[in-house]
Amino acid sequence: MLGRGKDARSLVQRHRGKILTSVGIIASLLTAGSVCVYLVKRWLYQQQLKITEQHFIREQIRRRFTQTQEDTLYALYELIPVFAMVLAKKLDLEELLIALRDKKLSKGTGNKGKLSDNDALSSGISTSVTEVENLSASTASKVENKTQKSKAELWNELKTKSLIKMVTVSYTISSLLLLTRLQLNILTRREYLETAIKVAVEKESGKTEGRSLVNWVWGLWKYEDESVKLDKTFGESKPKVSSASKNSYINEQAFLSLSWWLLNRGWLEFQTIVEESVDKEFSSLNPRDTLTLQEFSDKLTQVFHHTNEKLLLSPKEGSNEESRLRHILLPSAALEGFVLQQTLDPEALNILSEDRTILGQLIYETTKCIESTVSSIVLESLINESFQYIMEQVESSVSKKKTRKNDDEEPSDKKYQVAVYAISCKDCCNDILKSGLVSMDNEFLARLDSVVILDDLSASVYSNFGFQD
Repeated sequence: MLGRGKDARSLVQRHRGKILTSVGIIASLLTAGSVCVYLVKRWLYQQQLKITEQHFIREQIRRRFTQTQEDTLYALYELIPVFAMVLAKKLDLEELLIALRDKKLSKGTGNKGKLSDNDALSSGISTSVTEVENLSASTASKVENKTQKSKAELWNELKTKSLIKMVTVSYTISSLLLLTRLQLNILTRREYLETAIKVAVEKESGKTEGRSLVNWVWGLWKYEDESVKLDKTFGESKPKVSSASKNSYINEQAFLSLSWWLLNRGWLEFQTIVEESVDKEFSSLNPRDTLTLQEFSDKLTQVFHHTNEKLLLSPKEGSNEESRLRHILLPSAALEGFVLQQTLDPEALNILSEDRTILGQLIYETTKCIESTVSSIVLESLINESFQYIMEQVESSVSKKKTRKNDDEEPSDKKYQVAVYAISCKDCCNDILKSGLVSMDNEFLARLDSVVILDDLSASVYSNFGFQD
């Protein structure tokens, strides 16, 4: 036994170098294998993080897109009261109604409150004496001038103005929605484009630094922090005045303020076109004339059809003439300064005078969008939706006017006086111009905002990162 132990020790001593070498090799292999397995796991984790980042970026873009469309709706709720005040200066229907009531009250006292079913005044005028007393001095003065006209003249004026106002308002708000969508999506895309460039530059610099094997391996250990950096980068991409230069901010504000043109000047061209169409279709009708809903719808359809023809007609190919729609939605280059003077303070104007490159780029891109066939199709879809809404409101309104003669007739065969339609159009205007940022219960705006093709256009503009000219 002792001899065998000595033999074993001597054998180990003789082969000690080989044994140590073998153990070293095995340990090295095990260590290298462990490191390789760890690096592979880290690489797989890295790929998983990249996929997560891509999902994160897409989700951020989707959320920002959704928020941009909501911001458009908020903007319209704030702008509609402004437009209503502008409209009141030229197309005030209330003063006509009050003048007609004054005519009614000035009749014999025996007929107070008792009008025949054929009297146009029974079509829906109901304003208390309190409302009349609450009129401002200027409005009262206007009413006094109106009362000098005959009752027939007042009703004819109400008929014409209510139709013109209703159609003009539908075109203006549809166009304002289109313009605001284009503006906000272009601006939001610009913000994300700047962020994307920043991220790309950082990644490129990271690649340059990581070209050596040591840096690449080290990158596997520190990659975990990149997701936090990306989150922070995109979190800071939300619009903040402090994150951009003052000049860039002023240029963007000037760009948004251009909607002043449509609300104060551009809509007048809508009025001119609509007035001509309304005169063509309704001028031969007196307030006591009767129409079925289908006959009224046909005439109103022609008004919209004639207006669309003149509004959406593209300039001839090769000509330098601007489209009529572009002229309505945005001021010409010669009038841009005038609009900016109406909307910006002196300090902003001074900053803008130093450099308005960004404003020029934004206007150029918006002009291209407005003049595109797609925008014309979208606006036409919004107008069609407006027409459907108007007809539903008018039908609902006139159907409430009960007449003894027509009680047994089918709804489609019932005829209503033109005066009834005039009052219904006036009420429809009030519904369209309904505002309230807190409640946001304007059904007309909600319907226009839900038009699918409008979202398609917005998505196209928002995702068009390659557009640079």
